[in-house]
Amino acid sequence: MAVILPATPLPQSSDIERNPFLTNGPKGFTESKMIGSNSMFVRTDLPGIGQDDFTVAIDDSKKGVIIRAEEQTCSRHDSSRRNYVTFISLHCHCCEISRFHNTQVTDGVLRLLISTTPSNINGVGSAREDTHGRPVSAEPKAKGPETAYEYKRLPDGSLYVRLDMPGVPQDKFNAYVENGRVTVTGEAPAISHDSSSREYSADAALLSYPLGTDPSPRVERKVVNGVMRLIIRPT
Repeated sequence: MAVILPATPLPQSSDIERNPFLTNGPKGFTESKMIGSNSMFVRTDLPGIGQDDFTVAIDDSKKGVIIRAEEQTCSRHDSSRRNYVTFISLHCHCCEISRFHNTQVTDGVLRLLISTTPSNINGVGSAREDTHGRPVSAEPKAKGPETAYEYKRLPDGSLYVRLDMPGVPQDKFNAYVENGRVTVTGEAPAISHDSSSREYSADAALLSYPLGTDPSPRVERKVVNGVMRLIIRPT
């Protein structure tokens, strides 16, 4: 019987801005750009979050947008649910946020447009600064599992694995076994104003098995909100 081991080396970084499985496309937890002179596009990765799992609000200063999200759909094998708080702020002092719109979450990725207007000081619109038009910044904070990879040994010898690949729809995930290695790949298409598509690849597990035996395990998979969960059962 094959013995299933977690892939090594395991991702150790707790920096959720750097998904270790991303092989091609824009890197980073967030991407932002100006769309015209008074509108900004923001993409923020929130793996595990669905369309009804978040709220967006403009802060009192009108210089930032607060995004709160709580994972609702997870596995009983996950160590915990995840909660996110993300603050998106303006770099310049010459504008303030008037509204956000076209807000949607697709496969664990939130996208929205932020509209701005000139700040008004003593009733007079302030002058535009040199920093106007720079991208907004985002400082994500997460409670719960912070890495893109999590595993758990089950009582029957199977291995449970969770892999974050935000932006990848169900039909663009692939899991296969080759040369004793369980590999997961995913393709995240560019949506809205994304600069490009993204590609992921991860070794989910390794197999140790006696010579002359069939190393192919049974792989059960479930994909929800940009997260693939596998149960890899020995044969």
